[in-house]
Amino acid sequence: MNDSSFWHHHQNHMGDNDDNGGDNDHGRHGNHHLPPTRLGDLDANATDGNGSVLFGDGNPATNWEVETNQNFQLGTNVHYRTGDQILPVADDHGTLIYQGPAGPQVVDPAHDVSQAVANRGAVSWDYSFSTGHGSNPETIQSFLTHGQMLIQIDLDPGKGTNYLDLHAVYDPSVNTAGSHVVWEDKRGGVVIGDDSGNAFVTQNSQNPAFFATLIDTDPHQKGIQPGGVSPAGQYDIVFTMVDNSAPGHGDNHIVAQQHDVLVLANPTAPAHA
Repeated sequence: MNDSSFWHHHQNHMGDNDDNGGDNDHGRHGNHHLPPTRLGDLDANATDGNGSVLFGDGNPATNWEVETNQNFQLGTNVHYRTGDQILPVADDHGTLIYQGPAGPQVVDPAHDVSQAVANRGAVSWDYSFSTGHGSNPETIQSFLTHGQMLIQIDLDPGKGTNYLDLHAVYDPSVNTAGSHVVWEDKRGGVVIGDDSGNAFVTQNSQNPAFFATLIDTDPHQKGIQPGGVSPAGQYDIVFTMVDNSAPGHGDNHIVAQQHDVLVLANPTAPAHA
């Protein structure tokens, strides 16, 4: 699985397929080809120097889905909460497919999960946005004056998508440490306020439970996540970096993008004699 030749170039196949009818898909349009995605290591500046990421000891910085373009590096990762990484099972023209269990976190020794947590989803996903790759680094604070970092989180377990759209904002008054980045929704509400990182990197780990309150209180969100965990279904997540100062006019200046699909299934009940 680690052979980079397996990972194809991204294809420009994404359009607006939102059930809510809005054009809030920041996916690819046109024929602009981005660098290939591969399984690999995050840049050293996105790690703690001991093989782990910046948002928590024991979370490996290896075998991430990585895309590097000039001074940008975008990385995403899927794993059992508190347990092993989950590697993609397929590559659908640049959209990587992951499979995992639906429902809450349960004891799962086979995947290094030692504790059950009823109000956390069994599967979490991570992201790492870096503007410090290569020989021409730029701080996130500077980049956000002419660029955007975007996350789209599908809240609909069906084949359609109902995206919660988030964008990065540099706000040290809210996030006082690390990257100083918060993630706001379209209304300016802070949805993720504790991003880790440094001047060049913002990263974090997310779980469906973190969005349960938002879903319950916002009638515009269609997602079904009772108890803070995801039911069985298909969930798309899109991560995008846009540099409005980049030369040319292709693809609205998208410089990095990854599209993941999480297919969560109910665990099979053990057979009884």
